[in-house]
Amino acid sequence: MKKLLSFGELLIDMLPVDNDNSAYAPIPGGAPANVAVGYQKLGGDAYFCGGMGNDHFASQLRRSLEHYQVNTEYLFTIEEAQTALVIVSLDEVGERSFNFYRHNTADLLVTKAHIDRINWSALSTFHFCSNTLTHDSINTTTLSALQAANTHNILVSFDVNLRYSLWSDTADIADRVFACYRFCDVVKLSHDELTFLAKQASISPLEYTQSLLDEGVTLVFLTDGANPAKVYHQTFVIEQAAPFIKPVDTTCAGDAFIAGVLYHLNHTHTELELTEKLNSSHYVKEALNFGLKCGSKACLAKGAFPALPDRVAILD
Repeated sequence: MKKLLSFGELLIDMLPVDNDNSAYAPIPGGAPANVAVGYQKLGGDAYFCGGMGNDHFASQLRRSLEHYQVNTEYLFTIEEAQTALVIVSLDEVGERSFNFYRHNTADLLVTKAHIDRINWSALSTFHFCSNTLTHDSINTTTLSALQAANTHNILVSFDVNLRYSLWSDTADIADRVFACYRFCDVVKLSHDELTFLAKQASISPLEYTQSLLDEGVTLVFLTDGANPAKVYHQTFVIEQAAPFIKPVDTTCAGDAFIAGVLYHLNHTHTELELTEKLNSSHYVKEALNFGLKCGSKACLAKGAFPALPDRVAILD
């Protein structure tokens, strides 16, 4: 049983179709949805949990998930709510900026009653991001999901993935993010996110990383674009260079990375317990390397779902 449940926002990315950002195409996306699709494309078994409206974009999103064979049993239609939307702009090197349209949208209206419908005993991994911490109600729902995952001894993965413009008060970020760590086994941070959170805590980035490990997180993955990535554990630190590429679009690089890490942890060396792999520098280094390959491959095409690599692409 290696099923992953990815929880959070499923939305439409309005991606530029030219280099001037003058015209856009609606592309399914949302970081947790990307992770579900990435995990499934690699050969895993993924569910997606979140809310969508009852509109044209919602139909497009459901069809897209089902096209990639992601299980949509826990994709809930929220009547009278709209599906979230984000305008993505790309600069000359493929880096992104975002403009979100996300006021009282369906992804924010998932409740504990929805979470209670999940068959947790059928899952091995629960993944989420910080966009379900931005508002009081969905933050409460997220904490309920984390408590349920812990009760069922499920691996919990947290890609912090901060989108500062989504927070009405950025002063809430540090406390809400930190409150999740005690439930988590795996945490992913970018270099910029780590710098921000450490500054909020008035400590150094290294001290902040250690605070996660002291809180009970087993592995902290730190990515930094084209620079080497690191993994921190209480007893070891691993550094690995990312493959050299010329990126076309970095939209889902981080999502492809964590999908690859979770897939590798769940689906290789199956004779070992997952806890044993999480605490082995050898197996963690393998997972880091696989994740970096996935993230790099995802940068070679525009969009999210189509750009996420399958196992054939990784083995090429």
